[in-house]
Amino acid sequence: MQHNRAGRKLRRTTSHRLAMFSNQLASLMTHERIETTLSKAKELRPLAERLVTRAKNDGVAARRHVARWIPDRTTVKKLFETIAPRFVDRPGGYTRILRLGARKGDAAEAAILEFVDYKFEARERGPKKESLADRARRASGGRVETVRKAKPEGEGGDEGQKPSRKAAAPKGAERVKPAAKPAPKKGPSRTGPSKRGA
Repeated sequence: MQHNRAGRKLRRTTSHRLAMFSNQLASLMTHERIETTLSKAKELRPLAERLVTRAKNDGVAARRHVARWIPDRTTVKKLFETIAPRFVDRPGGYTRILRLGARKGDAAEAAILEFVDYKFEARERGPKKESLADRARRASGGRVETVRKAKPEGEGGDEGQKPSRKAAAPKGAERVKPAAKPAPKKGPSRTGPSKRGA
């Protein structure tokens, strides 16, 4: 039976794990939505909800407590002035976890951790980037020709080339198969004296 062993270690040392949670909490409060693995999201969710509950009652002690986890002052200010007032009437459950399935690369279970009142707004796509070939075609007036390097004398050309085997043989000539290698002769072994003389 496991007692007093709550929480995941996530294959990290204590200091590394706490620093990671601090960075993820700051990102969550800044962007209000982060993408991570499912196990990290499950560990991060209670920490984020405790901070939001603490930020509902603004005060010096509450700000200092939140500042232990989020070292950025602007993010702490945003938590107390914009995020926490949105959840004044809500007794808990400020965040949700959306599962994304296995991610490419390490097949870890990916998830999104976001606030429940987060509104997703799709970004407008910018103009399509012009490829190098299209740019060259436009610059040359619509026609692009490939330039091949000329081979130096002696290397290329028809004069110095050896005729290929197929080209050298006349069309009507039959192919001659190469002679098979003779089989090795069988004789007395040289490893030791024969049993006949013994």
